[in-house]
Amino acid sequence: MPNDEQGGLWQSGDWLRRLLTPQIDDEALKTVLNRVRRGGPPPVIWLFGKVQSGKTSIIRALTGAERAPIGTGFKPCTRWASRYDFPNPAFPLLVFLDTRGLGEAGYDAHEALAAFQNEAHMLLVVVKAMDMALEQLLAALAPIVRAKPDWPVVVAQTTLHEGYPPSLRDHLQPYPFTTIPLPEVVPSDLARALAFQRKFFARIPVKRFVSLDFTLPEDGFSDLLYGRDALFEALSAAHPHAMYQTLRQLPELIQELKDLHFRQAHPHIIAYALAAAAAAAAPLPIADLPVLSALQFKLLHTIASIYHQPLGMKTFLELAGTIGIGLLFRQGARSLLKIIPGLGSAVSGLYAGAATYALGCALCFYYQEVFDGHLPRPERLKAFYDEKFAEGMKLLRNAERGMRNAE
Repeated sequence: MPNDEQGGLWQSGDWLRRLLTPQIDDEALKTVLNRVRRGGPPPVIWLFGKVQSGKTSIIRALTGAERAPIGTGFKPCTRWASRYDFPNPAFPLLVFLDTRGLGEAGYDAHEALAAFQNEAHMLLVVVKAMDMALEQLLAALAPIVRAKPDWPVVVAQTTLHEGYPPSLRDHLQPYPFTTIPLPEVVPSDLARALAFQRKFFARIPVKRFVSLDFTLPEDGFSDLLYGRDALFEALSAAHPHAMYQTLRQLPELIQELKDLHFRQAHPHIIAYALAAAAAAAAPLPIADLPVLSALQFKLLHTIASIYHQPLGMKTFLELAGTIGIGLLFRQGARSLLKIIPGLGSAVSGLYAGAATYALGCALCFYYQEVFDGHLPRPERLKAFYDEKFAEGMKLLRNAERGMRNAE
């Protein structure tokens, strides 16, 4: 049920206007964003490296986003540059800039520099630990560093396991790569490669080097995010931006934003659920279907407005398809319950109200997953809808008892 803050929607004199033109409270949003960002704008990291060097894995490790949405999340800025706002462009907590096309004919580093030089906070150069062919990368990097000598540069040396001997079947524990020179426990070929890269990049002012190996479960390593803590330390040491100090708490910070949006949406869900229950309790079978459909569609648009997300046909069909293509059929079957004298209309109203409540909550859940940088798996969305349908039935039964007691 709504808490006191949500109940204020009904107590205020402009409740109808707020219901018909929903929007999130700007001051509340600003307060949460300031707390999340520690009072500053989101940090902007310029990723610079060859294709398949591990840039996407680094984003996944920092944000928890899935690989596929990361790939689709990058939006081209120029021929050679693109950006990814995490979790979304409306409320970015981290921004990743990417240089594409290194090694391709016609690549021009100055084009990416013109696009990013007034926005990026640091350069995160990403190289495979065993990659010795770095001349082309350094040639593209040099003019950028010359143009912005005050930019902190961090070099991430990735895919460490490619330098492991066959006898080493898992990562070294404890993590040994913070000690320079590297301890003898580090395989000799890998140690030589890492040292070569450090010497090679000495031509530019590098703040930090960090050794990483971010893998997938099928790769067979026990620690899928090997070196992530070292990456956090390198980023926070290289740049004073307060957000780097709180990257470990990113899931909790995003949860604050999700909670704020749901608090704004929940009273609307309750209102439309009650309206749907009342409409569906009308005695004539089938006649309520157009009204009920209109109420539910309006609820979905209301929630989309609060979350600052578009409710396109694709999203609507995904939601309806996951919950069940037979949703409209089930509503028709529910409406036919009214032929049962007395009880039928009451059950029909209860079912329609609970379904509307669950539908609204399911769209909130959908958008909350978007805040996490990915789309919900269909089975999770369906299970969530079923859970909220049961919750809606309980809420409406309690509301009905309350009204009867009040009479």
